Amino acid sequence: MEGSEELDDSLDLLLNGQVYKKFQEHFCSVVLKKYNLNMVDVRVLLFLYEHKRFDTAKDIVSERYLTKSYVSKSLEKLIDRGFLSTKHMKNDRRYIHLIIEEEALPIIQAVHTQRQKMMRALFQGVTEEQTAVLGDIATKLSRNISAVLRDGCFEQEQGKL
Repeated sequence: MEGSEELDDSLDLLLNGQVYKKFQEHFCSVVLKKYNLNMVDVRVLLFLYEHKRFDTAKDIVSERYLTKSYVSKSLEKLIDRGFLSTKHMKNDRRYIHLIIEEEALPIIQAVHTQRQKMMRALFQGVTEEQTAVLGDIATKLSRNISAVLRDGCFEQEQGKL
């Protein structure tokens, strides 16, 4: 396929996520500096805020594929600074549920504002139709990646190894 090497490189960069992470850090740097946070801290806060049914450290690790050590350090910092609090459930004290405190809301709002700017820059020159197609493809790729990570190697399942 003509141009496939260029597509492979572009797709690899996109899926690898390093370029996007740098792009995201660029837009969030004002918030990170103001509140003395890092991107893991912001990702943890946003995840808890945007996904109310997920409220444990284990949820963050499994749903966002962040390492346990990064999540643990981030949670410790966010709790110490009053942005999160914890609650043990009466019926199962092993699980510690995380609660976003009001002190975290200005951070979340500031990140949402920066995210809107970031998305405008990211999708500049991209039509609504192209955005919809990208959304469909991203959903399918994400499902495929999750299935392989959950169930094992795709090639093993296909009998190719």
